[in-house]
Amino acid sequence: MFLEILFTLYQIFCIFLPCLIYQWIYLRKNTDPIPLSRLVWRYIFIFYLYLVINITGVGTLWDILSYPEIIRIDEISLIPFQASSLMTNLLNAFMFMPLGFLLPLIWKKYRQWFAPISLAFGFSLMVELLQLFNRRVTDINDLMMNTLGAFLGFLIWRGWQCLINQESKEIMAFNKHEAASYIFLSLIGTFFLYNWRFFLRFL
Repeated sequence: MFLEILFTLYQIFCIFLPCLIYQWIYLRKNTDPIPLSRLVWRYIFIFYLYLVINITGVGTLWDILSYPEIIRIDEISLIPFQASSLMTNLLNAFMFMPLGFLLPLIWKKYRQWFAPISLAFGFSLMVELLQLFNRRVTDINDLMMNTLGAFLGFLIWRGWQCLINQESKEIMAFNKHEAASYIFLSLIGTFFLYNWRFFLRFL
């Protein structure tokens, strides 16, 4: 039980560390205090990224070093709606719905549909490409359904805005690429720092 908790904390650490370093660099340069409430929303977003990365199981540097073949053609599916089941497609869409909701909720930049959908597509594409390295199927269905899920999440945010008749407050972005930076850094942190095989000797 203790090792399982430690392993989970290790996974979270690999994602949060580069994101926290990014924040620390910005906060050092910024003389204005940042309210804690604005940081909390950022941590919620980063924790969501951890959940997605943990579920999808992206490949890491240690996966590349463990297999004789880096990329296997038979584990790449480029034909839509062939390999995945209906339930898998629905789950993939559901997994990215929070992304489509959180982006416009937190950052003003993503309150037009194209920006959050483009970022969700890029995030999903990076996940699928990293799965080339760890013997998981890289599937175009996942990419399509993840993007669709983000779009549905954006529609839910838009409907919620109409329901409450009030625009969401922006948390004041560090820069215009802040959300994309968290996604990139969480994947980079996982790729270079996350070595799950290290823990096998203790389980």
